Amino acid sequence: MNSEELGQVFTRRIIADYMVSFFTLPSKSLVLDPCFGDGVFLNSLSSNTDYLQIGYEIDPKLFASYKRQSKKNTLHNSDFLLSNINEKFDGIIMNPPYIRHEKIDDLAQYGLTKAKLFEQDIFSALPKSANLYMFFVVKAIDLLKPNGELIVIFPDSWLNSRSGGMFRNSLSKNCSVEKRIHVSGQAFEKKALVDVVILKLRKNSSLADCEPVYVSIDDNVISNRVVEHFNNMVRSTVPFHSYATIKRGLTTGFNDVFINPCIDSLSDDYFEEIISSPKSVKGYSTKNASFDKLLTIKAGMKITPPLSEYLRNRENEITKTQKPKTLANKIKKGDRWYLLRVSNYDGILFGYIVRNDMRFILNDSSKIARDNFYVIAPKIDKYVLLAILNSHYVSVQLESVGRKYGGGMLKLQKYDVESIVFPNLSEFSQQDISKLSALGHKLVKTGNQKIIDEITMLLSSYESADFTTVKSQLDYMRSIRLEGVK
Repeated sequence: MNSEELGQVFTRRIIADYMVSFFTLPSKSLVLDPCFGDGVFLNSLSSNTDYLQIGYEIDPKLFASYKRQSKKNTLHNSDFLLSNINEKFDGIIMNPPYIRHEKIDDLAQYGLTKAKLFEQDIFSALPKSANLYMFFVVKAIDLLKPNGELIVIFPDSWLNSRSGGMFRNSLSKNCSVEKRIHVSGQAFEKKALVDVVILKLRKNSSLADCEPVYVSIDDNVISNRVVEHFNNMVRSTVPFHSYATIKRGLTTGFNDVFINPCIDSLSDDYFEEIISSPKSVKGYSTKNASFDKLLTIKAGMKITPPLSEYLRNRENEITKTQKPKTLANKIKKGDRWYLLRVSNYDGILFGYIVRNDMRFILNDSSKIARDNFYVIAPKIDKYVLLAILNSHYVSVQLESVGRKYGGGMLKLQKYDVESIVFPNLSEFSQQDISKLSALGHKLVKTGNQKIIDEITMLLSSYESADFTTVKSQLDYMRSIRLEGVK
């Protein structure tokens, strides 16, 4: 298993030193790193403090490598989460593994599964969708002495995620957040999250909520950055589900098998057109998009000899490699793994990986959309909804909740889109609703982004922030995300 599968993203030394500086523990305090990796925090503690150190690391290669260079620390090559640790600590510092809840069971070879984690009482308050770093934080707090200090770095998306709500509640019952520092820039050694948060938690204390601090890393310098806040920018109150529903596009399980397959002598009846990527769509309509061919075998269709040979070869490949697991399991059960569940993808498409501008696109070609898109089904006039979704007011909301990656990339989860709030259309004049619908039509027809300014100006009559304010905020948020991207 490689470092990515273990969720290993190594912290830069400049960040490790920065985090260690937040400790206010007395001399000779006992400090734990529960996932020490390449040892950057332990090395920083050795250089900057006289604290006694204990470390845990599940990866045997990393453990052996660091143990050769460090003789004075107490080190354990075992899984911190399932280890029976009776000791209590004055301080804990860590960069926990970044593993989504769906991938936790992939660590079964190390003895770690979701079922085993939830057998432990201390994790009972966490949701089933909790990412692995949440388990690390909860156990770390449990192992702190009263008034002990935990310093941790992880994605700042926890602030807005659904699973993060229960996680925050769990934290607030046992500790206070003494510092909350949002870091923009290269906090890790390679290809890792751009925006993360550092928390300093103090156990069993009742400190007042701290003000967030924002810093940037430029080369080897950490400096404060100013963040403008527009708390009352969006006066909208209508939740997403009142105007629309959302689902993900088609997941094939193995795109190389189903999309643009090389099969001779197969009629067009076995294929449907599919929109595979936002890059294949120009403007805000799918009518002139570039389509791929999707192999769609329906029940009752004749399996021709060339098709039979193709499926047999791909089935053997899947069985041999056991990848992807979903299809391998279907084959093992004797299911017809090659049948896809194709549904209706009419509505509005949204490519949830954003690099520059956000685009909500009308699927007026009624083609299948791949899982690179979310499919939004309007409950109101589709052109009115399309106009509102493409407004700067919605873009600001999504910029604030999306998860930021390297290269200026922003990723929006389904629950992020569902968190959008809309203006109450019952307060609009019929004339303005008609104008919104007309602007939606115009946007689809021309693809002219200047129309989005017109939409936003119309909506500004019903929002707290005027057009200039929301446009300036959006430009500012994008510039921060795209800073340094050429």
